[in-house]
Amino acid sequence: MRLASIGLATAAVLVSTMAADSQTVRFNDGNFSFRFGGSDRRGEVEGKRASCEVYARIAQVQADANNRFRCGYRGPRWDSDLRPHFQWCRWAPRRALAEEQRGRAEQLQDCFNRLGDFDGR
Repeated sequence: MRLASIGLATAAVLVSTMAADSQTVRFNDGNFSFRFGGSDRRGEVEGKRASCEVYARIAQVQADANNRFRCGYRGPRWDSDLRPHFQWCRWAPRRALAEEQRGRAEQLQDCFNRLGDFDGR
């Protein structure tokens, strides 16, 4: 099953820029917002902020799929709140982000495989 089929395609993220020395990230599905302070160098790196927005949204979609399909996975990896995923992402290397996303995707695929197919095979 592709993640796009469970809602990833509809996941939208809104970003607003505050003062020149800080940025705020707001997600459209709740009151979560995070402000990069002027002394936070990662707040100055546009690519990192964008990566963390996308990473957090994908983590939330994967966690929601875990709950929706009753896969039963637990722990921080499966938290459906955007906040911990976004905050962890700020300090994690890109390689770790990819490993976490891949790990969740592999676990979800195992769950989906247990659910079976409807194509008669």
